[in-house]
Amino acid sequence: MKNYKNSVIAFAVSICLTACELMFIEEPEKSPIAIFENFWQTFKDDYALFDERNVDWEATYEMYRPQVNINTRDAELYEIFTQMIAPIEDGHVALMASHHGAFDANKYFQERLDDELFDLSLIKRNYLDESEKTEGAKYVYGKIKSHDIAYIYFDDFRAEAVKLEAMLKAFPHVKGYIVDLRHNNGGDVSYSYSFLGKFIQEDKFFLRSKTKNGRGANDYTPWYNWYLKKQNPYIDKPLIILTDRYTVSAAERMVMAAKTLPNVMIMGDTTNGTFGTKISRELANGWVYSYSIQKVEMFDGKSYEGIGLAPDVWVKNQEQEMEQGIDRTLQHAIDWLK
Repeated sequence: MKNYKNSVIAFAVSICLTACELMFIEEPEKSPIAIFENFWQTFKDDYALFDERNVDWEATYEMYRPQVNINTRDAELYEIFTQMIAPIEDGHVALMASHHGAFDANKYFQERLDDELFDLSLIKRNYLDESEKTEGAKYVYGKIKSHDIAYIYFDDFRAEAVKLEAMLKAFPHVKGYIVDLRHNNGGDVSYSYSFLGKFIQEDKFFLRSKTKNGRGANDYTPWYNWYLKKQNPYIDKPLIILTDRYTVSAAERMVMAAKTLPNVMIMGDTTNGTFGTKISRELANGWVYSYSIQKVEMFDGKSYEGIGLAPDVWVKNQEQEMEQGIDRTLQHAIDWLK
């Protein structure tokens, strides 16, 4: 009996030691190799726009997988991931890693190209009269000085987008409207185009979308048609929408809808070219990344992913003029409407 008890104790101790040893072994899913595989595979399964972005994701694997091993450090893995996603050039593709910062695959966001060519404070100071309503850099609307023209800017299509209706109510008798979508970060698509319903007398089809719903390359929902619904009261006045390379996502959908309207003009620079819905995922090491899961085509049957929507009238601000207090794009819109 004593020998039996000793055997049981010895067995229990061995189990405990083995379990304790296992607790100190790194979980497989947290190894650099496992994290790499998960990152690459998730993009392969879920990302919707490899064709539109001209990216061979299999070739990306062949290039970068040999660079990762069990001893790869976080900083090295972060650098590898940024190199993998940089060619995608998608404004919805990003990597956020603690201690390493955030990386945007879109060069305009990452390098802030032409970022200085938009200055909201300049507009507030030099173009709007005392009717101005504002909340810092979130939104501003008011009348253009010495002109019967209403202007609005807001930085995204979330809560600030309701200010579109506020502007219409505040200035129902102006000659025309300017909606400034430059440096608009997008947001909720449900806010992004309904405002335009007041400028039409019949519903307008303006885009269609389909969303990834499986791991296969062709696993998508059926195409869904998006319509701009007419709203009352009808506004028979000209509207100019200003755009630049930072007009992105939901803001671009508003531009798509606007392109169906005869009394709306797009003015400025080409938009960013990022249209689909995005989602975010978290890796085992806590890093968060985002990507697009949707294809979008305009009413003409074409995808403008990675291309952007060209304005009807191309105008671009100049640094020297801005130093003198002049926003060339806005001034051009004012001259068009006055």
